[in-house]
Amino acid sequence: MTVTYAARRDVAGAVAARLQDVDVVLDLGPGIHPQSFLNPYVHICVDAHLPYLERLKRECAEDPRYVLINAPWDQVIGMLPDKSVDTVFALDFIEHLDKADGFRMLREAERVARRQIVVFTPHGFFAQSYDDPRKPDRWGMDGGYWQTHRSGWGTEDFGDGWDIVICPDLILLDENNQPMAQPMAAMWAVRTLAQPSNRRRLAVKKPFAWGYVTGLLAQVLPRPVFARLQAAWGFVLRTSGRA
Repeated sequence: MTVTYAARRDVAGAVAARLQDVDVVLDLGPGIHPQSFLNPYVHICVDAHLPYLERLKRECAEDPRYVLINAPWDQVIGMLPDKSVDTVFALDFIEHLDKADGFRMLREAERVARRQIVVFTPHGFFAQSYDDPRKPDRWGMDGGYWQTHRSGWGTEDFGDGWDIVICPDLILLDENNQPMAQPMAAMWAVRTLAQPSNRRRLAVKKPFAWGYVTGLLAQVLPRPVFARLQAAWGFVLRTSGRA
């Protein structure tokens, strides 16, 4: 394991420099903010709270690169074959799981990822609770249950092969979006499973990419849901001139 410290102004660049450009991303628990480090050809977003995905769908203007799946993370990732996506992102996600589930998520991410796993989380336990069902989450929505923090993570929770980047003062606001008396550290953990390949990106081979992702989703989604998604995506591709 390697640990690097970076200032607020430098940390995004430090993380980006460690990431490979890939075609297929699995984004676990993105809420309304999916990962923005990479611009993959297929971006699969899995979130258990449907209103987050509905808002994301509106904001991404039904970009055909996005595949939005409303289901618990373990239900979806458990159905994926080994090494079936390039990179798994879990940003602001693992702290919402209890510790045992967090470690299970890391194991499953390593199973399905071909290239990299990218985790972002507070460094240590960051108290955030939404026990009151009337309390809106940070985005003014009703996803409080999913935003409660149930575990804290440090470098000791990651082992050999992980590259850790820590920003000591990244978190400035508390759970109520109020300034904290003392900023809190946050960290990115990147595990590289395979080195970058020299092959051309799938984006230049659209028929092959579409066949790949439909085969992948057909294994994960119920047949009626997959049929509706396939029809809707095909319509968007045709009307946008991308087919």
